[in-house]
Amino acid sequence: MSLARTDPTKRYWNLTSAIWVLLIAAMFATAVLTQRSLSRLADSREVNTHSLVVNKALNDLMNQLLDAETGQRGFLLSGRAPYLQPYYTALTQMRVSRAALGVALSQDPSAIAPLGALDKAIAAKLQDLDRIVKLKSEGRSDEAVELILTDTDNQTMNAVRAAWRGLGTDQARRTSQLEAEIEQEIRNYYLTLGVSILVNLLLLAGLVQRFRNAAVQKDAAQQEMDQRNVELSRLLAAAATRNEQVHGLSELSRFLQSCEDLDEAAGLLKQHLPPLMRAASGSLYLATAGQDPLRQAFTWGDKSFVEYFEPNECWAARLRQPFRQPFETGSASCAHLQSEYASAHNNNNIQCLPLMAYGELLGIVVLEADAASDPQESQENEGSRRFALEQVGFSIGNLKLRESLRQAAIRDVLTGLYNRRFFDESSQRALIRALRQQTKGDYAGLALMMIDIDHFKRFNDTHGHEVGDQVLREVAQVLQSQTRGSDVAARYGGEEFTIVLADITDQLAFERAERVRQKVEQLVLHASGKEVVTVTISIGLSQFPTHGTTVEALLLAADRALYEAKSAGRNRVVVAS
Repeated sequence: MSLARTDPTKRYWNLTSAIWVLLIAAMFATAVLTQRSLSRLADSREVNTHSLVVNKALNDLMNQLLDAETGQRGFLLSGRAPYLQPYYTALTQMRVSRAALGVALSQDPSAIAPLGALDKAIAAKLQDLDRIVKLKSEGRSDEAVELILTDTDNQTMNAVRAAWRGLGTDQARRTSQLEAEIEQEIRNYYLTLGVSILVNLLLLAGLVQRFRNAAVQKDAAQQEMDQRNVELSRLLAAAATRNEQVHGLSELSRFLQSCEDLDEAAGLLKQHLPPLMRAASGSLYLATAGQDPLRQAFTWGDKSFVEYFEPNECWAARLRQPFRQPFETGSASCAHLQSEYASAHNNNNIQCLPLMAYGELLGIVVLEADAASDPQESQENEGSRRFALEQVGFSIGNLKLRESLRQAAIRDVLTGLYNRRFFDESSQRALIRALRQQTKGDYAGLALMMIDIDHFKRFNDTHGHEVGDQVLREVAQVLQSQTRGSDVAARYGGEEFTIVLADITDQLAFERAERVRQKVEQLVLHASGKEVVTVTISIGLSQFPTHGTTVEALLLAADRALYEAKSAGRNRVVVAS
């Protein structure tokens, strides 16, 4: 009889142990699948970052080639050596951009042939530019002009554009292909992960059922089974929570990568970040450029937090690592939590967590978490918060990198104004809009200013190029301060600037130009501790449609008016006739 009872008990425990082993194996498989899905998400971010770097290098290379061509044309038309400075500067920058492009594509064998074609086309174009510069320098202007009028110049530039587009298209295709492959792998991982969780649930259900059947066993055995049941439930809940967190982070990262700017990203974080932090109250502070204060993006819960604070007022920002507030406020606690806004907080539960990416502080998360009864649960919560902030930090870092690359493509580096390329595009859009308004009968006006700094060469010759650059920056700041959101102020080239004024009458356009001229005249510049001669500008003003119905015609009319202003003594505004 005793042997008969022993055999079923042994079979029972053998089968129970087998289910236990299968459950642990399934949970381990779930953890492995989670890690692999996160790894592929990181690969996706690397592919996007590499694509942004390649696109920036390609755009820089093309813009610098256009700058070189502009400088060569300016030298050919004016015969003045200073116009060659943008030409040689662009050549130097092209070598740097080409080196950056080569490094970015060094691991891509398929890019060797398109990159070689681009190098060959650029070399041919640069050879044409250099031949024209030499002819002009030798006094053979007619031959230089004749060479430009031939179709060879256009052919070489078209060859460069074709090679440039071909390489860009190839890289875009390759990036799309890699992203599609990674997305497919991630979908497969999610499907397998779902099956794994389902297996976990089934195994747990079977194990719980067997534990219930073991109620007839001894009290000691029953207690042991109950303990295992509690532990398994906790492990499964932790696995489900981790899976939910991974899924939420995956969705959040996907949306963050598609955001246009940081404000849109903050809106998404306001919705998704609080559940990931597992805290009843908290606040997100985001950093801006320079040493500006960390400003509050949003809060959640019923606690109050300061609207902004300096980075040196937070130990987490200074140490670049999470910081838990001590029991008592003082020099060892964060200064921004010692104000009246935080006086009601239980400081022992307040944490400051840095939001980092690529070694840069992007923001601070301040939260008040409920005290966990289990130390292991508290440790898991801490790890989950850090992991979530690490992923969010990378996404925001990529967003800021993409925005900086976009600004670099449309902004002049020295002055901060829009560059020639952006001016060409935006002026065409403004003119099309004006034509549409004219057709509808609600046309409000459009004007174009061509601005030139008077005697700019004297600043460089007398005080050096650093002062000349300072003059350009100061004048650019005046232009920026005197334009509206609908206007476009751009550096046209050298010391020349342009402003497109939309929705403005002819009289108001003239008054605006006169105000710009007066503001520049009021500038006081210093070099080596001494006051520099007052800066003045001459302005040529053309208006649509009186002086032209195309951007080229308006530019030509404004340029002629600018020439009249300089001939009449400079420091004046002349309207095109």
